[in-house]
Amino acid sequence: MEIPLTIAHFGGSPQHLKLSLKSAAQFNRQVVLIGDESNNHLWVNHWNSDQAGMGKFRRFMNSYVKMSDYPDSYETAFWKRPFVVEAWMKSEGVKELFLIDSDVLSFADYSKEVAPLLPNNCRATLMQYIGERWASLHFSYWTREALEDFTDFCFKAYEDRNIRLELEAKYRWHIDNRSPGGVCEMTLLYLWAEKNSGAVVNLAKVVNNTVADEAIHSPKNYFDDEYELRAGFKRLVFRRGVPYGFNKILKQEIRFWCLHCQGDSKRLMRWLESGCMRNYFTHLERLNRHVGVLKRKSKSYIHGTLKYLVRRGQKIM
Repeated sequence: MEIPLTIAHFGGSPQHLKLSLKSAAQFNRQVVLIGDESNNHLWVNHWNSDQAGMGKFRRFMNSYVKMSDYPDSYETAFWKRPFVVEAWMKSEGVKELFLIDSDVLSFADYSKEVAPLLPNNCRATLMQYIGERWASLHFSYWTREALEDFTDFCFKAYEDRNIRLELEAKYRWHIDNRSPGGVCEMTLLYLWAEKNSGAVVNLAKVVNNTVADEAIHSPKNYFDDEYELRAGFKRLVFRRGVPYGFNKILKQEIRFWCLHCQGDSKRLMRWLESGCMRNYFTHLERLNRHVGVLKRKSKSYIHGTLKYLVRRGQKIM
């Protein structure tokens, strides 16, 4: 059975979103962009969240208390996502789906290659480093009941005194240690998964020699220092258009279903998506950095020379 693959993105149609959709459609038959009016033109299978009744999300925002240093627009977007996806599932009668971030490149048919690996009691999957107290849904599977349960938990987190104290303690730690961040949806995903540990699977861990990527720039995935790096990114080899990385713990190559080009790594997506360029993405990125340095140096040199000439001209006059 074909399970829909969804990407939820609000506010514009950046290049990385286009590349994520393109790669998703190369491997998956049903790809849905859950967006808004700003990207309504971008994808045929588009659901406009601006026209959806978002009463549950508005009720959540009334009880929500900001405990982070994230910009308001960014924070609203990541809190909004699970509520919007839940609304889409209910509107379209969808019982299960895969959900990826708009900076994820796909290299697998998730319905055929990931779904069969999930245990029968699996209600959701998340991504989490072992020992960390946060979890990510950048590559995740959800049943409708699980997603509804999670959004209900988001309400409870700010109303239940014990959970609220835990969130406040985390935020206080960030303030006291002058550490950026704070409480976000990943905090609540971790707490929710902890309470549902028997039904939530961590896909950062290798299964059948395959895995989802936590972040392309990190040697971590499930374990610390798990994968070899090259030039600051996972050392990847592409075979028939599919990426493999060397797992230092298992001492073997592991196939990646997807690559998460988080943060500044988004610039890699144009090369990783291109068949003729992907094997050379680290070299291209290194070249790109050198060109950037040369441009900055040239600009600084030209600016300094102009200032010198202006000062000299003023003295002559």
